[in-house]
Amino acid sequence: MNALTIQQIMSSRFRTSADADGKTKALMEGLGLSTKANVARLAIGRSLSGGPLPDDGVDAKGLEIPATSLFTQSDVATWVGLLATHAAQHGGAPMDSMDAFRGAVRGHWHRGAALLMNDWRDVNEDYDAFISMLLNRRADLPEYPSDPLRSGTSDAPLAASEDISNQLVKALSDIGVSAEVRGVIHGPRVSRYRVLLRDVNQLDRLRKGLERLALALNLQNMMPTIGPSDEARTVALDVPRPRSTWINAGRRELESAMNGVPRSASTLEVFPGQGVTGNVIHFDLATAPHLLVGGATGQGKSVCMHVLIVSLIYRHTPDTLRLCLIDPKQVEFPVYSGSKHLWNDEVTSGITEARNAIDALVLEMDSRYARMKALGVNNVLDARKKAGGFPFIVAFIDELADLIIQDRTVESKIVRLAQAARAAGIHLVLATQRPDAKTFSGLIRSNIPSRIALTVQKSSESQIILDDTGAEDLLGRGDMLIKRPGEDLVRGHGFYLSLSDVEAMI
Repeated sequence: MNALTIQQIMSSRFRTSADADGKTKALMEGLGLSTKANVARLAIGRSLSGGPLPDDGVDAKGLEIPATSLFTQSDVATWVGLLATHAAQHGGAPMDSMDAFRGAVRGHWHRGAALLMNDWRDVNEDYDAFISMLLNRRADLPEYPSDPLRSGTSDAPLAASEDISNQLVKALSDIGVSAEVRGVIHGPRVSRYRVLLRDVNQLDRLRKGLERLALALNLQNMMPTIGPSDEARTVALDVPRPRSTWINAGRRELESAMNGVPRSASTLEVFPGQGVTGNVIHFDLATAPHLLVGGATGQGKSVCMHVLIVSLIYRHTPDTLRLCLIDPKQVEFPVYSGSKHLWNDEVTSGITEARNAIDALVLEMDSRYARMKALGVNNVLDARKKAGGFPFIVAFIDELADLIIQDRTVESKIVRLAQAARAAGIHLVLATQRPDAKTFSGLIRSNIPSRIALTVQKSSESQIILDDTGAEDLLGRGDMLIKRPGEDLVRGHGFYLSLSDVEAMI
């Protein structure tokens, strides 16, 4: 970098190839991004995760954009460092001139745009699945924060000696709470501090002061939360850590979690994620007995649905489990086409087919009750022991809000299934990225007692999913709140599975 300065870079203009320029425009439209620079940064970051750039020439026929659109004064040094490090590691041209730097930007933008377009097509141009894939791969550059509370950029959890206990005590004092830290556990994404309150009457002050505490700790838009503790006069204070220190659990961790719980043909164990301290979260869907999954676009709802489905397939044979997959938008469940676990041997796509599948579930429920009455039993497990057959049927209905808007007749049928299908071994998992009181009536919500809420935009949306607030303060990327009947809310971080992971596991 001897002959190249940040000032030179920020006063320059950059362009990519004509091919990458076209892909960039297509991705802008598909992802709803306002400028080419937004796509360019993603593309360059995507390419930086790969090996050496190919030697074949890349034309520079795309339209120019100024450096001030592509970089900022606060992050340009990071980009220069990453590009220079990649070149040094993979035998690329040294970053010692503007021509070399422009060539590196052009080459990475060109390659990254093609990789992003392949990713986009691999998920059938589904925004939710694409964003989840992109975030998990960390294709966009990691944050390099300037505040002293952030302790590194590795994916390893913080060491005990690197915690922020002293800063936390001072920040608590700043909001009028006198406390001391009695211990800390660093989980996948948050650190849980066991905080002793010197005056228990200050608990309400702490609860009401969480937003000011976040400001004092410089947590940006991330909120600390209070949980129960196992010691008198103490609370568990969960403090979010910077994303650069998060541990993302994937296929290996999910398989390990599932193998750690004995298999049973009489339960529907699902494994949505890990708790804040790294413990495995799992529960029996058969006792749920139905589940609502909601969250804003790009916050991990689709990935959560895949994890639930894979959890069931992984632990059951087609003799004990069938899946009714209803996909009105025709983009979420194609990966399961051909699975032997499919009820009626197909993934249901489209509004008309979705209505017909729900009608068929109601008929199946009525038929099962008639057969169970003839057998003299009142639940599916006893019927299975006495006569064989009677596999569980779990119906996953994606984007229920859209389905109800387009066909109001399905609501009463879903309510009937939710009210009566449990003993017949039929269970519902309903999902939406648009929680709305008009489409999720009180009748539906009262009959779907178990909920998973991913990050939402507003507290009113959290209220619809959970009957409680809190999901608006989650961290995104699969961060979730899980509600089970008669239990306190549990916070978790979802397992991440790519579509290739799903294909391999099923």
